[in-house]
Amino acid sequence: MTQLSRHEERQAAVQILFACANKTPDEAEMDLVYDLVVGDQDYHAFLPQLVNGVLARKTQLDADIAKHLALGWKVDRIARVNLVILRIAVYELQMPEPAPYKVVVDEAVELAKEFASQQDAQFVNGVLKNYAPVGA
Repeated sequence: MTQLSRHEERQAAVQILFACANKTPDEAEMDLVYDLVVGDQDYHAFLPQLVNGVLARKTQLDADIAKHLALGWKVDRIARVNLVILRIAVYELQMPEPAPYKVVVDEAVELAKEFASQQDAQFVNGVLKNYAPVGA
């Protein structure tokens, strides 16, 4: 079996969280979603940490994202895939031992290119630049 890379775990997290966007699945449903997304590949604790962390803090993450949107934008106006990517990135930046800011932003932009478009990647980048910690 192959081990997922950190980037592949982020890709899987996007897919899993996108599938769970309308309702939080029960344990059996979540197992099925994981099976569909990662199959028989091995993954580190990072993947469930991202998925469970985002699901548990979705309301707070959305509030944090809303604070960094351009004037006139609201969270409910963001394309679902972009919102999932932003939630993952903001969650990663709030983790006790976060990845470096630039790594998180680069990964989020790359995910937006892979799952959406170049324009979406620019949007994600812009929101996360507004989220930048001092000195980043």
